[in-house]
Amino acid sequence: MVDIEEFILSLAEAFKSLSYLGIFLALCIEFVPAEIVLPLAGYWVYQGDMLLIGVVAAGSLGGVAGPLTLYWLGRYGGRPF
Repeated sequence: MVDIEEFILSLAEAFKSLSYLGIFLALCIEFVPAEIVLPLAGYWVYQGDMLLIGVVAAGSLGGVAGPLTLYWLGRYGGRPF
């Protein structure tokens, strides 16, 4: 059986090790809701591990790039895709 607390902590460490790219990917792919990623990133800013401007930039770009990619796939890929 998987220990959920250990899994969540390992996921948080994986995001932290990827730094701004991890925030971008998490928001772009949406495998973890933004409501979980952004407060965690805010905590890392508070701790001094990341810069606020970097987190804002990565979050904004990831939050826009993901939906635009899905829109593009639907628009140009059509129903078969």
